[in-house]
Amino acid sequence: MTVKIITCAALLLAACGGAQPAKEEAEVPETVTEVKHGAEIALLKPDSKAGMTVNEALENRRSWREYAPEALSLEELSGSSFESVRFVDVTCHGITERWLLYVEPTNVKVALRATDLWNNTATATALVSAEEYAAGAALEYRIKGATEWQRMAESSYEAGILTATLAPEWSSSTNPYGLAVYNFVPDKGLFAGHTYEFRLTVGGEQTQLMEYAAPAGNTIPNGDLEDSSLSCWTQNNKTAEFWGSGNNTFTRGLCTQAPFDGGTRAKLQATSAMGVLASGNLFSGLFQKDVLTRGVVSFGQPYAWKARPKALKLQYYAEHIGIVDIEKNFGAPIHEGDRDKARIMVAIVDWNTRREVGSGTEAPTGTWDPEETTSVDEGPIIAYGSLFIDQSSTGGKMIDVQLPLNYYDTKAKPSGLYQIVISCSTSAYGDFMAGCKSNILYVDNFEWVY
Repeated sequence: MTVKIITCAALLLAACGGAQPAKEEAEVPETVTEVKHGAEIALLKPDSKAGMTVNEALENRRSWREYAPEALSLEELSGSSFESVRFVDVTCHGITERWLLYVEPTNVKVALRATDLWNNTATATALVSAEEYAAGAALEYRIKGATEWQRMAESSYEAGILTATLAPEWSSSTNPYGLAVYNFVPDKGLFAGHTYEFRLTVGGEQTQLMEYAAPAGNTIPNGDLEDSSLSCWTQNNKTAEFWGSGNNTFTRGLCTQAPFDGGTRAKLQATSAMGVLASGNLFSGLFQKDVLTRGVVSFGQPYAWKARPKALKLQYYAEHIGIVDIEKNFGAPIHEGDRDKARIMVAIVDWNTRREVGSGTEAPTGTWDPEETTSVDEGPIIAYGSLFIDQSSTGGKMIDVQLPLNYYDTKAKPSGLYQIVISCSTSAYGDFMAGCKSNILYVDNFEWVY
């Protein structure tokens, strides 16, 4: 404070051209304020470890001139140099701070260095002596509680540090339309929401164990369908935030919120108007009527993927799946008199525009099936899952089901404006005006499986 006061006084004197002699007739007695010096910061000494503690270093510090401004060498920044507290000047954007650095010894030998929940990969390191490495040191992992350990792939051993990585493995098959699809091999890779164990083994014997709880993955907006204000229950789905439906002036009850099996569910109920089939439906997208007898669904919603899932999990109950009683001969693979099929479908997509599908009294436009193609005009289909339901359910209880995700591309991550499609319909070929006008399907509790 004294330095600041003197400096300010000097500046004032300089600005006024120096000190001026006071007039004797206007002499005023000088006011003196006594300045008392005393301790302002009490430094408490913690238990001493190796070398000086932080507080001891502060106590022993006499001035900034004690510490050289030159950059420290690698040797000075080595572990041995930090056995005692070291002062380091750090400058960023013209502001310099003085940091106190020291090393606290630890017996931790295994650490997780990087994780990627979309690519399902991780990198781990371990401190390993030359003797341990020669004896077959290795890093392994497993989901906590599993019986079998998975060996990680060694990527390097340098300066006493063993580095290894883990990645998912894929099984390949051909889907019903002859397209190659890939599915995750169980217990391989790192997935959201699981707790993992990592260990270092030397000569087959465990030497150290660590745990890692992977962050939770994505959730599906309003996946429990409990919110009574969702637009899918209304006739206004031109700007649906996530869930939309085909409810409109002529067919208002295609998707309603209804009680069933002790909970509130989405009830999808088919009907007909002017001889046109209107399938009960719920989907991630928008809906509007462009002419009196034609509706347009715009499939796709924005989604920020942070973790790659294995499957879509949900509950359903098919109260009634009947016989096809309306068919307009628009190219559906089922015909009047056949057993109808409901369908639940999911797709991970990478689109910059929504996929528009129009249907009504004329042949449909824009129809697509993620099981039949790896891409559409709007962009690639990265993965899909599908469930056809061709029988009425029994027992009056919601049925748990998982739709495994079949990946066309095991490397790509969506980056487009629209990245997810979920669609539920009481008639799988309702867009082609083929189905049963009395089908009823309940759905609820959508979530990802990791």
